Amino acid sequence: MTILKPTPEAVCDAASTLRDGGIVAFATETVYGLGCDTFNENAIEQVYSIKGRPLNNPMIAHILDVTWVSRLTDHWDDRCALLAMNFWPGALTLVLPRRDDVPASACGGYDTVGIRCPSHPVAVSLLEEFGRCISAPSANRSGRISPTCAEHVDDEFDGRITVLDGGACGHGIESTVLSLVSSPAVLRPGSISIEELEEYVGSVLHGDYQGQIDSPGTSSRHYAPNTSVKLCTHDEIENTVDQDCAAIVLKNIIAPSKQTKKMPPTPSEYATQLYAVLRELDTIGASKILVEKPPRTSEWLAVRDRLSRCSS
Repeated sequence: MTILKPTPEAVCDAASTLRDGGIVAFATETVYGLGCDTFNENAIEQVYSIKGRPLNNPMIAHILDVTWVSRLTDHWDDRCALLAMNFWPGALTLVLPRRDDVPASACGGYDTVGIRCPSHPVAVSLLEEFGRCISAPSANRSGRISPTCAEHVDDEFDGRITVLDGGACGHGIESTVLSLVSSPAVLRPGSISIEELEEYVGSVLHGDYQGQIDSPGTSSRHYAPNTSVKLCTHDEIENTVDQDCAAIVLKNIIAPSKQTKKMPPTPSEYATQLYAVLRELDTIGASKILVEKPPRTSEWLAVRDRLSRCSS
């Protein structure tokens, strides 16, 4: 059995695996992570290999609390402290220049490192027991749909990875990534909005990145099922003549399809369900998955980003 309840014994065994240079999947509040010792280059290589992850796609280093920041960067400033005070532990990753002793291989070869302090009790207990930083991308094959429950991880890697089961992830999409290398810039949108960040650091830049930079989740195709995904208006879905297609909609619809999923009306609830719904529809043999375009308002930015990349 590779899915384990996060008992003290299981967490202790998982920490031992990390100390021995192994990898372990674990729950966070965003998605499940595939973790290794940030400072063990052999373990880092294992993560990239099993995921099929491009070596220039950086991982995020997870820490227990702000006292661990100095292990990763010498560039912690008042902006960082203010953001950490208000958003940590939680779904915010800060990108800063890395210390020279932080392996470049854990950071996609860049001179920066992404740092996050998770709030999920499973992640916290593993960090406490391990006592070191854990670098962890999402626990799925590169470019595929991120996992939001332990069963997703088990299916993705055919039961070959130990998974600390923390139930369904509360946020359901990856963390907001904010670079503070120079002017504040969101490199990947997430559940913490640009407007929330601007309350503490002033104006925040945001670009529509379509290539790899020093943040995960910026390649043009990402978070994708095997079944092709097409973004459509509600009317376009209603007028589709294809009973073998699947559909993800926000409003009720009468068009025939193999299966239709009506999503919650709020972006946070929608995000929580998105990856699980995509995974479900990817298993039914649909000709394609039609997704109703969400509103073009700021609160839907992270959801639009994920849908844009999975349909690229």
